[in-house]
Amino acid sequence: MKPSLVIYLPDLSGGGAERLHVSLVPQFLALGYAVTVLVNRATGPLLAQLPTGCQLDILPTRRQLTSVPSLVRYIKAHQPDLLVTNMEHMSVVAVLARRLARTKTRVVAIQHITLARPETRSWNYAVLPWLYRLALPQADAIVAVSHGVAGELQNLLGPRTPITVIPNGIGLPAPQPGQSQHPWLAQSPPLVLAIGRLVPQKDFPTLLHALVQLPEPIRLIILGDGPLRASLADLASKLGIDHRIDLPGFVPDPTPYLQRADVLALSSVAEGFGNVIVEALACGTPVVATDCPHGPAEILDGGRYGRLVPMRDPAALATAITQSLAHRPDPQHLKTRAADFTIERCAHAYHHLFSHLLSTAQ
Repeated sequence: MKPSLVIYLPDLSGGGAERLHVSLVPQFLALGYAVTVLVNRATGPLLAQLPTGCQLDILPTRRQLTSVPSLVRYIKAHQPDLLVTNMEHMSVVAVLARRLARTKTRVVAIQHITLARPETRSWNYAVLPWLYRLALPQADAIVAVSHGVAGELQNLLGPRTPITVIPNGIGLPAPQPGQSQHPWLAQSPPLVLAIGRLVPQKDFPTLLHALVQLPEPIRLIILGDGPLRASLADLASKLGIDHRIDLPGFVPDPTPYLQRADVLALSSVAEGFGNVIVEALACGTPVVATDCPHGPAEILDGGRYGRLVPMRDPAALATAITQSLAHRPDPQHLKTRAADFTIERCAHAYHHLFSHLLSTAQ
């Protein structure tokens, strides 16, 4: 009988964790798992990308911290061999629910990002360190997507709590025969690209202020959606650069944009990993990224594969973009680095972890 694997996510929006697991599902199916994606809301642009053979279950709940009874019932009814969680509160809930359900389900808690980021100032995130110390050591495995995230967790949980580092995997893009319909991709002016949810963590205002310092006709496209869309558009207008920036929203396949872009810019104040950096490297596209905790410096090997700049420094970001436009690195050099982070390598690392957990459950 195939081992049953449940991947628990809030929805299938375009965030990094969601994109990672939608890419991993076909790999897990091929490795012999019966895969179910469990969501609180059957919404999001990635919903249509779930492959045939993967089951979708819905666990409706308004708040994560009050979803314990529903998850207990789900675990009791289905008794999955493995339950993988990806969001902080969901990991806490899963550990508690498994304990109350009294099943042999193995819980794997994945930490995708540093705990110290803008939204953690709210009360429900402020209590996370206390909840983590209480709950996470009871998970069967804790995975961090970078060594920096692992170090932060280790300091929080103590040296006796084992943490496994599994970097995210990226499906390396195939050559694209045609171009996207976005008109700027067919034009010659230098193009800076950014990708991410329009949230404080990504600090796109710093990127807009950097664009002010870059000469025309350099343009900027930001792919992604989120609550700050209106305020970013308003800021671009106030800065007088609204004719040089476009916000097309979420794009399921950003590959044509990455292949055309002259520079990929990441202005975040926090990144557990930074999937988009690897996606850019896989296309041979130069990268400029803030040296934020914790992923960019690890992926770029301290600056060997791209330029690193201080956070919240528009001048430094603009200078690095200018240098990247003037001195393009060898694309093959960048692609070689991206090959260290394939989705196949990531899937096999999880498969090794899962196999160990299942062998100890006998």
